[in-house]
Amino acid sequence: MTAGEHSRRPRRNGLAVGVLAVAVLAGSASGAPSPALATPGDVYAIVVGYNGGRPGLPALHFADDDAVRLSLLLGGLAAPTQANHIVLLTDFDADTQRGIARAGLRSVPAASPTRTALFAAFHDIATALAARPGGAGPPTFYFIYAGHGLHGRILLKPEQATDAAITGHELRAAVAELVQSAPMLRSFIFLDACRSQSLFTERGAATAPDAEIGPDLSAEVATLEQRTRVVTIGVLTAAFSGRPAGEVRSLGAGYFSHVLASGLAGAADADGDELVSFAELAAFVAYNTERLTAQRPWFSPPGGDFSTTAVDLRAARTRLELTGSPSGRYLIEASSGRPIFAEAVKGDRRALRLSLPAGRYRVLRAAGADGQPAQSTDVELMAGMPVDLSRAIWSDATPTSIVPPPTLARGDSAAAEANRNGSEGDEPAAPVFSSAFTSEAVSTLTAAYHAGREPPSGGVGTRNAVGISATLGQAPAAVGGVELGAALRYRRRFRGLSAGASAAFGSSSHAAITTYRLERWTVLAEAGPRWTILEGGLELAVSLAAGGGPVVRRGSDGAISGDAFAPVLGLNAVATVRLADRWSLVLDLRAAVQWVSVDGSRARATGLAGQSGIEWAF
Repeated sequence: MTAGEHSRRPRRNGLAVGVLAVAVLAGSASGAPSPALATPGDVYAIVVGYNGGRPGLPALHFADDDAVRLSLLLGGLAAPTQANHIVLLTDFDADTQRGIARAGLRSVPAASPTRTALFAAFHDIATALAARPGGAGPPTFYFIYAGHGLHGRILLKPEQATDAAITGHELRAAVAELVQSAPMLRSFIFLDACRSQSLFTERGAATAPDAEIGPDLSAEVATLEQRTRVVTIGVLTAAFSGRPAGEVRSLGAGYFSHVLASGLAGAADADGDELVSFAELAAFVAYNTERLTAQRPWFSPPGGDFSTTAVDLRAARTRLELTGSPSGRYLIEASSGRPIFAEAVKGDRRALRLSLPAGRYRVLRAAGADGQPAQSTDVELMAGMPVDLSRAIWSDATPTSIVPPPTLARGDSAAAEANRNGSEGDEPAAPVFSSAFTSEAVSTLTAAYHAGREPPSGGVGTRNAVGISATLGQAPAAVGGVELGAALRYRRRFRGLSAGASAAFGSSSHAAITTYRLERWTVLAEAGPRWTILEGGLELAVSLAAGGGPVVRRGSDGAISGDAFAPVLGLNAVATVRLADRWSLVLDLRAAVQWVSVDGSRARATGLAGQSGIEWAF
């Protein structure tokens, strides 16, 4: 994400997702390659579920269930030989405790979802990241929250005061601290709470209608902002600012959490390469929420890069293989019936693999349009062993077991009150996944996003940079020799583009009839595409440059002559390697042509120049 923020962006993001919702209804498949990644890295996560409310916000039902399910899924992503650090912060209610016992699941929270426990978890993960051996694959960190959201913050369990929360500023700063321990860390934040977008796009949250008046913390906020501008975070939230999210009784889950869990398990892998890009995950969530429930998710790709790998499933060998299974809708739940771990619709030609933790499951296949009845089969997954369901033995199941009923509101008191007072028979049926997720949904989302807006901002990442470089190149005017100099550069990032300007000075010595020096001052404007790779540690850019400046000849006898303005056109190739904090190493190779006036006529000279220097981002 980038530092600037504009009030128009939520609307334009909605346009992009709206275009997706219309386009995916066409339902034709098209391939879109996902990015490759060298070696799957360790998985780190903090998963928070808090059912508690506050005056005007009733307690939730399933935030703790969401946290359990998502923590178990993340725990199954790493290979057996890799580290896996999943911290669960929640308090189980009685229903969740009974469900875990019936399902035979082992899930023990590290602590209650308090501020003290949350920041202790961040500290422990930072320590674990710092202790990682060199040469390991890039690690991935997930922060996942299910609970109530207010303007600019999400609620936590109070310890002494009547309310407790963490703000978007604090959350981003905590993730930035992790990056100090592991500069190549891939970071993602997923929030199932109403108004959750406001943690990343709204300033002045204290003036929101539901916010309390408190002390002036502007200096502390400014400090937090400075600490967060050096990281890029992928963000996916359940709802725009002011919008409620939803819970589903029969799923025992928030609907966003249910869709997110399905996507993380592999249902979002549209091209079947076992790498779920951020584009695939965001498109999957949008495809199965806004289109069916009018619940509009909000997202921000890390650094504006949709191709970043959000989930690497290649090391997760404990999984269900459904590629050879019949087409249709599948639900995977615990052997006792709940919780439901994933839902997916299998297309005719689509590879479908769902990575799950070891355990016993019941797989439900919905009734088909061809009259095929609903069926189920029991499966035991052993650690590190895939199970191919194309050879499973199916038996008939009751249709009601795979048709979820109605929704409750998550984080919206008026809707929740209406649900409590109304009868279940009067409530609308909850949506179900009704068609296969394809690569077309991904390409449509990406195209709409890039056509309609620049990447949304949450106050993290950087858009501006200044740098200084030493230069080495060919002397001007085709006289031969080497020119040494220095250059200053400013550039600004826009999505996959960068633009900026540079000012350079160079000097070279020559000998003809007499000795002389050539001095060249050059000012250039430049712009072109850029690509962020290696998890944000390396940026490559190509740009066209145009400008010019004076070329002065200083003879040993004191005579001065030259060209007041010699135009230049150039082509640059730039590599920017992040070193630490806001600092990067910049390597620049330029091929240029310059027209220099000699004896009243302009002569064209071509040359190569290299630059090496440092850059500071802000």
